[in-house]
Amino acid sequence: MYLHIGKNVVVNNNEIIGIFDVSSMTKSKEFKLIYEKLKEENNILDVSDNHKKSIIITKEKEVLKGYISNISSITLAKRVDLNVL
Repeated sequence: MYLHIGKNVVVNNNEIIGIFDVSSMTKSKEFKLIYEKLKEENNILDVSDNHKKSIIITKEKEVLKGYISNISSITLAKRVDLNVL
């Protein structure tokens, strides 16, 4: 199965490591390090149209990738039937 994350972009459900809320993650020092590393390696794709709500981290062929979406993390998690607290 695939998850539509916006702007005709889909990711393979089996490759998703996590779906995170951007507003809470940007406060984390660890997240900032991961984000900067992904950006440095040119492994981040922003499809949010400057309305960043979530970041989806995937592992594709042993490479970590990040996707920034304007769809909330809760909505995306429901689409892939992840347990949400």
